Formats: sequence, C-alpha cells, structure tokens
Amino acid sequence: MNPTAATSDPGSVLAGSRPGRSPMRLHDPVDVPALTDVLSAHDIDAAWSGLRQEWGEAAPVDLGAGTRAWLVSGYQTIVMLARESGMVTTEPGAWNGTPRVPLPAPVRPWFTTGPGRRVDTASGPAHARLREPLDEALAALDATDVGGVTREVCQEVAGRLDGREQADLMRDYVAPVAHLAFGAVLGLDPRTGRQVFEIADALAAGVQDAATLDELSFLLGGQVMSRDTGGGLTPAGLLARHPAYEGTDEAVAGMLSVMTGASLGLQAWLGQALLLALADEGFLRRLSGGRLGTDEALDEVLWHASPVTVLAPRFAVKEGHLFDDVTYVERGDAVLLAVGAAASDPRIRGDAWDGLGNRAHLAWGAGAHRCPAPRQARLIVRTAVETLLRQVEPVLATGVDEIRWAPDFRFRRPAALPVTLRRTGPGG
Repeated sequence: MNPTAATSDPGSVLAGSRPGRSPMRLHDPVDVPALTDVLSAHDIDAAWSGLRQEWGEAAPVDLGAGTRAWLVSGYQTIVMLARESGMVTTEPGAWNGTPRVPLPAPVRPWFTTGPGRRVDTASGPAHARLREPLDEALAALDATDVGGVTREVCQEVAGRLDGREQADLMRDYVAPVAHLAFGAVLGLDPRTGRQVFEIADALAAGVQDAATLDELSFLLGGQVMSRDTGGGLTPAGLLARHPAYEGTDEAVAGMLSVMTGASLGLQAWLGQALLLALADEGFLRRLSGGRLGTDEALDEVLWHASPVTVLAPRFAVKEGHLFDDVTYVERGDAVLLAVGAAASDPRIRGDAWDGLGNRAHLAWGAGAHRCPAPRQARLIVRTAVETLLRQVEPVLATGVDEIRWAPDFRFRRPAALPVTLRRTGPGG
C-alpha cells in the first residue's frame, strides 16, 4: 500500500483528486483530506459539500499515524451500514490498519481494544448482552424525576452566574449541567458523579492507564449497595451489579459507555443550541416560545447543527463496491458514518425541505447501536436551555466566525462560548 499523506494545507479540507483509474481503493490517492480538518471546519456543511463534490459520497480521509478511513456522507448508505447490514462490524479487531506510531488521542479509543468488552464496539449476541443493562437502567428512569432533578441542577449552576458580567458558557454552565444532571439522574452523589465524568472524559480523549480504570472500578463498586429513597437500587447500582455482565471489567466498560456518551453528547447538543440562540434572534425566540417551541428548536439543531458528526467506526467484513461503483472497499477498511452530513445530502432534501418535525436526522444513530437515551437527553437539554434563558440574558462576546470546535472525533461542540451576562430573573 502507498503511504498515507495528509493535505499540506491545514486550513483546507480538500486535497488531491481521484486517480485516473477506477475503482479507487482507500490508499490509492497520494493526498487526502485530514479528518481533523474536516471535523473542525467552521462551516461544516460547506466541508461536507466539498467532500461530495471532490470524492462522491465516500471520501478517503487521513486519521493520522499513517492510517486512513472511508468517510461516508450519503444518507441511504449510512442507514444501510448502521443497521447491521452484514457488510461491516464494530469490532476493532477486524481493522486492517497498522499505525506506525500511536493514533491521535481523539480517535485512539475507537480503534483499540482494552480491558472489558465494550457495548459500543461489540457486535451480534455479545452486543445484545452488553446493551441489556443500559436499556434496563435507563428504562427505569421516570420522566418526572428526570425533569425535577435536572431543573434543580440547572437552577443551581445558573445561580452561580449571578452577579457575574462575563462567563464561558461551555465551562461554567454546559459541562457542569451535563455532568451533575445526568449523574444525579443515575443516582450518583455530586462528588462521585464529578469524579466518574472526569475519568470518562479523560478516557474518551485517549488518556487511559490502569490507575484511572482502577479508580473507576472502585467508584463503581461503591454504587453496588447504593439505594434510592424507596429502598431499591439506583440506576447506577443496577448497572454495577447487572447479571448480564461477566465480571467487573464489563460493568466498568458499561458505565464508561453511558457516562462518555451522555457527557459529550449533552454538551454538544446544549452547546450547539446555545450558540445558535446567541447568533440567531429568530432561533432564540423559538427557544423561548414554550415547550413545543423549544422542542421544535432543538430538532432544528439536530438537523442543521448536528451535535453528532461521526458514529463509532465500522470495519468492512466483505470486499467490494460497498458504496458505489467508483470505490473498492477492502476487507478490514475502517468506515466512518458521518451522520452530521446526512441532513445536507442533496438526495434527501430539496430547497423547500426543512426537516422540522422529522426525526430521521440520524443524530441518535440507527440499528442496534442507536443511542440508548434520546428521551432523557432531550428532557435534560430542554430544561437546561429554558432554565438558563429565564435566569440570564447572555450575549456572545466574540464573532461567530471566531468560535472554535473541541478536538472531538464524534461530537461537535464549541470549545468555548464567551458571553457577557445580564440578569433576567428576580432582581435582574
């Protein structure tokens, strides 16, 4: 295979062109876009459109460390491959990549195996077994309780902004709400919840060692005997001692899956919603227009500013024309499903199509690996948005084009949201 080379211009998401012959294999082009450049582009829709124009619906991208993957942006192909098509697997052991040096930290966790089988990388019967505890624990959550707990957390965190003239909403509101609200929903005390989320975020960023996993195992073990006010196990306790897990490593991996997805997913959705509210007065009015208006506005975020950019990697288990006639996929090729590009696929939307009321945006994924908690996520984000906007009036303190994006492989969220504040609640 030819060595991988990323674009020499880090400001561009397009580099090189299709080779003269067809079909194209993953390592045929000399120059390909860098995945980090695509996902950090200020105008992400323009980046998706540029990739389609240059490469079609499957673009070869550079992951770093001399490795590549197919980045698929076609809606129908994404749905087909996400729904257990038999052409791909989520098992990292199927990957044909051989990095010469360690992969970049943001992508490393998804291409390597670690202690404890993970639900997000398992497939078939193993995935079904590991998914059962998550579904049962989350199904036990009562919407009224989730709403009440989230409201208390949001009011407390927003109250910390009282009297301040400036803030970074990502650091001072979005991240604490995501951590404290979901942790409280699972039955974790604030201190334990903060510790668990810090570990989960570090592992998601590729910072992993035995000590952090041991610490998480210790914290999770403390939840085995945790009881709710009615004398039963908390959701965290249900996860910790669920009989479907074959050992502590699997229980730890299950907790990590829930916490990582919840933390980063909530921050991305809430951060994107607040950014749009700060940049678009019409969107802000829809967010402030009551429960129905808020839900419609949050759907608009999922369509037009998707908080999820790429699903967990798939790996080809068959060779051939998986996408189209002009590309050839080899067994073990990595395949990234760019759900963030789905809404801009010109084949599923025309000039008059706006997506409102349509929940087929793929932000929750599809198939067996779909998000286990979309209802809880919506309730938390809706409550967080409404609570903040009732208590303070934030004004973006920088130009929208100056917003930078966190170096995240799967979730698109602002690295910071600097604002000036004016109190709108009592005493404002």
